[in-house]
Amino acid sequence: MGKELGVDEEFKATLTSKGQITVPADVRKFWNLKPGDQISFRRLGQDEGRIRPVRRRSIFESRDALPPLSLGRPLTQADIEDAIAAAVGEKEQRSRSGSAR
Repeated sequence: MGKELGVDEEFKATLTSKGQITVPADVRKFWNLKPGDQISFRRLGQDEGRIRPVRRRSIFESRDALPPLSLGRPLTQADIEDAIAAAVGEKEQRSRSGSAR
């Protein structure tokens, strides 16, 4: 297992001919990085920069930042059923007009 990361510890990685690097295992473990996760690079000066993990928030974490949806009244079961029926009708109409070509 890797050692605990220090606050001001430096890690090195080698750039490949395709511009790729491998994030050291200790850093991946510390940041809990998984395949597909993003890393942000920020230039701070001519020869200085910052690297950090990009934290994606789940939709459940993000929903509090969104304005509430409103019809001007509380949403009812009939509103939901009407919206579903309208969407199904539109999809059916699109598929019929597409097959008439």
